[in-house]
Order: sequence, then structure tokens, then C-alpha cells
Amino acid sequence: MTEAPDTPEPNDADAEEFDAESRWLSWKEAGGKRPDGAAEVSYEADLARDAGFDEPFRTTGSAKQWAAEAGRSLLDVQFRRPATRTLLPLAYVLGVASFGIGLPIAFTVLMWKASAVLGVLAALVSIPLGLTIAASVRLMLEFADNAARLAGRVEHISVLADGLFQALSDVAEPVSQLSEDVRAVQFWRFRKKK
Repeated sequence: MTEAPDTPEPNDADAEEFDAESRWLSWKEAGGKRPDGAAEVSYEADLARDAGFDEPFRTTGSAKQWAAEAGRSLLDVQFRRPATRTLLPLAYVLGVASFGIGLPIAFTVLMWKASAVLGVLAALVSIPLGLTIAASVRLMLEFADNAARLAGRVEHISVLADGLFQALSDVAEPVSQLSEDVRAVQFWRFRKKK
């Protein structure tokens, strides 16, 4: 107990204790190795890590690679891997094009067919309506993105918890043995009553 943890111990019973301690130290080192900016991970780095390619639409090659990955994600009917981060650009483009642009144009055309005055009023209303719809689409997709990031972090925490449980299980046996040994030591003597 007074020896340094780095020195090898000759006794086999003590070697088991040393192995448990070394597993604890390796778990502690693995849990402690985090980059300095781990809390501030950028969106581009997350997307590249999750999908395995650079930011889509930056170059033609990355756009083709993203399109192929999006196609594979759409055809994955058994949901073997999450596709939220891969499909967000596609969902954003389609959502803005159909709801943010398509609905206001359809609204304006329908009102224009009814009367010219209603068509002009609908055109005036459709610009802020389109911007509001586009902002709503963006906010909903950002919510989905944040939920996907949170799920990844919860999975990481679950892995850390499993490691912590294993380390505590390794420590529990030597501590209980030490507790039994301390209980066996008699620190006082009973005196006979006169």
C-alpha cells in the first residue's frame, strides 16, 4: 500500500490489484484526452466527420460525393446509419424552393386570377410570407441538426459511463477486501467490569 503504483509487485494477489489500478489509470487518461476546443466544434467539422466528406457545394467533387451519399442515405430503408446531417442541405433547398418560393408565387397567381387588385396585394404580402416560411424551414432544420448532435453526444456520454462503471467495478473488489481487513483489526480492548 505504501509502494508507488509504477513499481512491480512480486506477490500475485497484489498483481491483480496493480492491474485494476492500471486499468483505472488508462480509463482516466482516455477520458481526459480531449482537444482544447472540443466544446466549440464547428458545423463544417461535424458535417465532414459525420458524412466523411468536405462541405457540400464547395467544389464539384464534394457536391458529387454529397449527392451520392444523399442518394445512399435515401435508399437505406433499414436505417442502418443516421442520415440527418447528410440530408439537411437537400431538405433545406427543397423546403425553401417549395414552401418559401412556391407557395407565395401560387398564392399571388391565384389572387391575380381573381382580380388585379387582389393580385397586387397578394404580391405585397407574399414577399414577407416567403421570408417567414424560409426562416421557419431553416429553424426546423436547425432543430433537427441540434437533435442529431445531441444524440451523438449522449451516445458518447453513454460510452464514458460504461468505462466509468467498469473502472468502479475494478476498484470495488479491492476496496471491499480492504474494508473487511480493517474490520478484522481490533483497535480497542474490552476491560472487565469490576
